[in-house]
Amino acid sequence: MLASSSLAVFFAAISIVSAFTLAYIVLTQEKKAYDPHGPVAFHRHLEALSDISRQKTRSQAREMQDPTGNSK
Repeated sequence: MLASSSLAVFFAAISIVSAFTLAYIVLTQEKKAYDPHGPVAFHRHLEALSDISRQKTRSQAREMQDPTGNSK
């Protein structure tokens, strides 16, 4: 009986330590409010370009997605 209660205390302690560790990790994570390399930034960049530059940038982006050079 003593062994089962000490085992229960041991697992309870592990659970409590795990919960506090998880809470610490979640609370200390940095939240990115602004991603300068995301799709929104790319579209904002495209809108700032002239029509010719925009077409060239879009074709370069397509080439990066399909490096074999096959057009869709």
